[in-house]
Amino acid sequence: LAGEGLDTARIAAHAAALRDRFLAGIGDSALPTARLLNPQVAGQPQARFLALRSPHAARWQAELLAGDVVTDVRGDVLRIGFGLYQTVRDVDALLDEVARLSATG
Repeated sequence: LAGEGLDTARIAAHAAALRDRFLAGIGDSALPTARLLNPQVAGQPQARFLALRSPHAARWQAELLAGDVVTDVRGDVLRIGFGLYQTVRDVDALLDEVARLSATG
């Protein structure tokens, strides 16, 4: 990573930019009906994933997987991760898939 000029701060900034793009784009999807368990708090470290609590979490995970989007579900919490290996194009594709989710089941 050092050879590529990458350090923890740059990786965290990249993940944060992807997360912020995702959050800005979910307004018309079903996801705002979920409770965000790990909102960003100014000046505090931020996880590189979002945790969204909803009774629809397992169904959403299955629907996203059918669209080749890999997420994690733990009980009623859908977890969506953002990492170094993902791009803006990946987030835009994720937003396309998220737009297809239903808030009812």
